[in-house]
Amino acid sequence: MGRPSVTVLRLLVGRYLLGLRRRTHVAAVSAVSFTAMALGAAALVVTLALLAGFQSTIRQQLAVSGVHAVLRAKVGSTLPPGDWLERLRERHGELHVRSIASGAVWCVSEGGAVPAVLAVVDTLSGVEVNRVLAARLGAGVGAEVTLATPRATLTPLGPMPLRRRVAVDRVAEARPGEDRAEVRVPLALGAALLGGAAVETVELRASDPSRAFSVASDVQTELPDGVEVISFRELNRPLLAALALERVMIGFGVALVMAVAALNLLCNLALLAAEKRADVALLGALGLEPHSVRRLFLILGIGVGALGGVIGTVIGGLTAVVLDVTRALPLPRGVFVVSHVPFRVTAGAIAVVLGVSLGAALLASLAPARAAARRDVLQGLRYE
Repeated sequence: MGRPSVTVLRLLVGRYLLGLRRRTHVAAVSAVSFTAMALGAAALVVTLALLAGFQSTIRQQLAVSGVHAVLRAKVGSTLPPGDWLERLRERHGELHVRSIASGAVWCVSEGGAVPAVLAVVDTLSGVEVNRVLAARLGAGVGAEVTLATPRATLTPLGPMPLRRRVAVDRVAEARPGEDRAEVRVPLALGAALLGGAAVETVELRASDPSRAFSVASDVQTELPDGVEVISFRELNRPLLAALALERVMIGFGVALVMAVAALNLLCNLALLAAEKRADVALLGALGLEPHSVRRLFLILGIGVGALGGVIGTVIGGLTAVVLDVTRALPLPRGVFVVSHVPFRVTAGAIAVVLGVSLGAALLASLAPARAAARRDVLQGLRYE
């Protein structure tokens, strides 16, 4: 029975392909199903490439401009004393180690007065403000700013807040999610403004941004009791979680296009099963097993869906690559961290799209194939 079944299947496939010339509506619906699967796959690939491009750019920006790990006290607000920080610097020359003591100050300039956080950084040689403070004061590099602290100094008029007039040497790049005004000063100026402030936190940055996620684990075992390390992932957990959720939800929304295409394919196979009722009944009367009929319709449905998914994936991948290389979609300067819309096609995204296409085609083919296999032979012959 094996060879006749294969011959019968080939005959049925040949009659189906030739019969489409006489039944243009079946061919048209098949073409629509194929096009819908291809468009759905292409849209999903382009969307995933767009999300991957933006998210990889944001992660890279975080790694380049952000802090890779932070050391802080487990109990209290200041780190324990000792030479452990110097030993950490000696053992890890590839890390930029910044100890920070902080306090509250008022920053006064021609643009007004703004409360800010004063950070005393031992690795600075000049005064640095972040973009939040620069925007609120309207001050840039070279501007003079007066720093006033709650620490009092005795004057002929009585106790007055301690003040220092300084020039801004640098405006630091904004860190993602940063919303507080901050001014960073060298150790000597910080000691004059705040007195002998103890170190509260230590920031660690690797020379190689690609090692951002491993810095915390590299120094974990070398810290004294009472000091905990906050990893790069923990520091940026809300943003990284939001990026992951965004990719899942938008990908799911675009994947609904594949669901619509699968429903279209289901309708096409149901129409085909009704159109070929007499042919299937005649072949069943000649000895074709029901499971062979079911296999045939599954092959047809999966073939249309898989072929449409593969072609759509290739078109979507090529479109994303061309858009990224040619920078065809520019972005306003100064608003985003990149000048154009980035796209990044990954092997994982390609595998997901192909898997979704194949799964949708399989699910859409099951019901029509099962219905065609269960159809009574006598009813089919009567229909003819």
